Amino acid sequence: MDRPWDDVFFFSVGTDADGRATSPREAVELHLAEGGPQQAAASLAVVRAVTAGVVTEEGMRDVGDRLGSGTEDPPDGNSWLEWMAWYRERLQQAVDDPTTILSRGAVPEWPYPWRLRDGAGTGAGALRRAVRVLAERHRDEVDAWLADPDAGTRLHLVGDVGADVGLAVRLAPLPARGVVTSAVPTTRAAVVLRRLDAGDAGPAWEVAAAHPAEPWEHPAAPAWRRAWPALTSFLGGWFNAADLADEPDWNEWAALGAEPPAFLDRVADELPHLLARDEVALRAAVEALGCYAEPPHLRRWLGWTSWRIQRFDWS
Repeated sequence: MDRPWDDVFFFSVGTDADGRATSPREAVELHLAEGGPQQAAASLAVVRAVTAGVVTEEGMRDVGDRLGSGTEDPPDGNSWLEWMAWYRERLQQAVDDPTTILSRGAVPEWPYPWRLRDGAGTGAGALRRAVRVLAERHRDEVDAWLADPDAGTRLHLVGDVGADVGLAVRLAPLPARGVVTSAVPTTRAAVVLRRLDAGDAGPAWEVAAAHPAEPWEHPAAPAWRRAWPALTSFLGGWFNAADLADEPDWNEWAALGAEPPAFLDRVADELPHLLARDEVALRAAVEALGCYAEPPHLRRWLGWTSWRIQRFDWS
């Protein structure tokens, strides 16, 4: 039997995917932008034919294999059935309303220039002191977080600790990661606490990350963190300077796999309020929430994060 052929699927998630995107969703949008509604219609016809009557995860994984998938894992999320259902819907949407297809260039090609930040500490002693200062200053917030199992596995704290903690660093965009473009002395630090299960003693925390933070921030930054505590824990907890992966999208996959579904729902609930900001305020807010990596298509990247949370069953 001839192998079915779908250009969008194969070049987005197949064994010969061209590597111009960092996620399957991104790749699908990129190839739809190139192929237009005619390509979407051709792909839809193939996908309808090969998925007709398939109702099990194993069966849909086999469909993915027939279409040339490069992995047995679902392309996005945690379900082949759900991903293929979305993929059919997206192709149908592109056919019915071609204006939903992004214009060429709207999805940047990898390697694209993430804006990266970092921190160079003066030493372990200064950062340990920063942890003590911020944990004590935010004691009520820490206690409330520990008492709420749906508040996430991480808590991001930031503030001035009254003593030198090192340098706040700006890095050249990827792929030239590691090239320092600026380094400013600072007395502000960012600390990430990680929830521990202490058994009968109740919940406790350990330090997941601690590093220098910028000596200045947007005047609205404290209000943004108060308004969006889940986003602060998500972006600051998983995209901080200490935890940043070589490809920052890996931080998102780690967070989605580790965080409780109720917490991810809170993140998805807060994201529309963040995305309502204009471009300047959006980038300032994301930085204030502790995110140390920002792709050029930040708004779409955050929107696709919300899509992943809401589309798939993370329980």
